[in-house]
Amino acid sequence: MYSKEILERFKSPKFAGGLRGANGTGKSSDDKCGDIIKIYILVDEDGVIDSAKFKAYGGVSTIVACDVACEMLIGMSLEEALGLTSHDILEHIENDIPQNRYYSAVIVEEAINNAVEDYYKRKEREEKKALKEM
Repeated sequence: MYSKEILERFKSPKFAGGLRGANGTGKSSDDKCGDIIKIYILVDEDGVIDSAKFKAYGGVSTIVACDVACEMLIGMSLEEALGLTSHDILEHIENDIPQNRYYSAVIVEEAINNAVEDYYKRKEREEKKALKEM
C-alpha cells in the first residue's frame, strides 16, 4: 500500500514537534477522517521561513504530507508559502500513497495558509502596539 520510502519517513519524520519561538501557527483538520494538523513557522525579518515544524494526529499519509511540506517551506518567502498547493505537496508523494489519501495534502495546505495568516496577524498586532507606545 505504501512505499518503503514513505514508511521510513513516517517512522522518522524530520520536522515533527513544536517550534520554540514560532511566529506563525496554523491548524487544520478533516472531520471525516479525524486528522488534526498544526504547522509552526519561524519567519525572519525579511519574510523568509527559517524553520517549520508540525504536530499531527493522523495516519501515514498525513504525517508524511506534513513532513514533506515543512521541508518545502524552509527558505520560502511568505508569498511563496501561500502559493504552495496540495498538488505541489502531492508531487513528492502521490506515487507512494493511495489515491484515497490525497486529502492529507489538502489539509496541510490549509494549515500552511493559516500559519501565514497568523504570522501577519501577529505582526500587525506588534506594529499597533509599537505605535501606541510612541
